[in-house]
Amino acid sequence: MVEVRVTFVGLIQRLVGRREEAFLLPQESTLRGLLQELAVRYGHDLEERLLENGELAAHATVLINGRNALACGGLAAKLSDGSESHVEIVVLGPPLMGG
Repeated sequence: MVEVRVTFVGLIQRLVGRREEAFLLPQESTLRGLLQELAVRYGHDLEERLLENGELAAHATVLINGRNALACGGLAAKLSDGSESHVEIVVLGPPLMGG
């Protein structure tokens, strides 16, 4: 097991009602697994804010140990190399729609 610290920034922080949370996850956990865990804890609304067509939404930025998750494999990105890990989730949108 590895400790993964998650920092919530922007709209996602308002949605979950906290700035940071720690999780104990299996060492081989991926970003997809973490997001599933977050959806179980905070509801389907959180998942809708982070995912779009089964991928990370364009308005959501996820950093894993300071690196953009998209550059590390997207949802398949491993969260840890065996030591404590830090994931930062930033949601600035979604863009406003309608008229």
